[in-house]
Amino acid sequence: MAYFSVILPVYNKANFLKETIQSVLNQTYKDFELVIVNDGSTDKSLEVIKDFGDKRIKLHNQVNKGASIARNKGVEIAECEWVSLLDADDIWSKNHLEETYKAIQKLSHADLVSTAYSVQLEQRYIKKPVFSKAIPKHISYIDNYFEYSLIDPLFWTSTLSFKKSSFNKIGGFDVDLKTGEDIDLIIRFALNYKLGYNPKFTLLYKKYTEHNLSSISSLEETYKYIHKHKLIEKQNISLKHYLDINRYSLALQSKINNNKKLYKNLVSEIDKTHLTTKHLFLLNCPKWILLKLKCLQKKLIKAGVYKSAFN
Repeated sequence: MAYFSVILPVYNKANFLKETIQSVLNQTYKDFELVIVNDGSTDKSLEVIKDFGDKRIKLHNQVNKGASIARNKGVEIAECEWVSLLDADDIWSKNHLEETYKAIQKLSHADLVSTAYSVQLEQRYIKKPVFSKAIPKHISYIDNYFEYSLIDPLFWTSTLSFKKSSFNKIGGFDVDLKTGEDIDLIIRFALNYKLGYNPKFTLLYKKYTEHNLSSISSLEETYKYIHKHKLIEKQNISLKHYLDINRYSLALQSKINNNKKLYKNLVSEIDKTHLTTKHLFLLNCPKWILLKLKCLQKKLIKAGVYKSAFN
């Protein structure tokens, strides 16, 4: 039996899939199986997959059921205790599994580990995430995930590796969530298990690509993963702060999209002491100003400069 089961859900990613699969097969750590779940793709994704003849690839085809069910199915098929996630438009560095394995060996009590990632916002612009707390310089346990993740999240979906047994104990991906299911999973791991981190950059997340498994959803659907933890956040100050930042971001989107009811609901739930002066200013800006700022942000990104409400 291999050491890692790599889970790769696919929905209409023919233009990116070859590079993604090749990034797995090129790993310096070779002891893995690659479980690909084709979630009802209607483009040429299946053809791309079948062009690879590697015996480590297992293919499961299903009708389109969404990100959570696709990932859960992949974990169900997985034969290994350690499961690594990868989305079909993301790229692993060749040392990703090697660095993940190092973290697992050093952090024997961790049930989930992550490496570092960078974000490709445009074809020619890649940014490194910024965190609200100084990250460890070496492989370390993460005592409070939420304290690190008030600007950018410390972990990303395609940097995650976890024990299959622990994943099953907390219920896997929530199939009732159409978006934010990865954030919800990390929250539940953070509340129930020890987390580990390796600061080596091993993932390129392509934010600009289309047809992400969990990106096509309403604002109300996005709110569900926040609302799900409303009771437990009352006993966890760090989680409350983290979710308030998520509420703030969703409130801005709600205002831009004229969802006044959701905007008012989100604002009423936010502890304003968790927001900066800049946050509060933007939260109270009229829609036309937010649209102007959004347009300016896109122009700056194309020029190789990233500005947001957090910097």
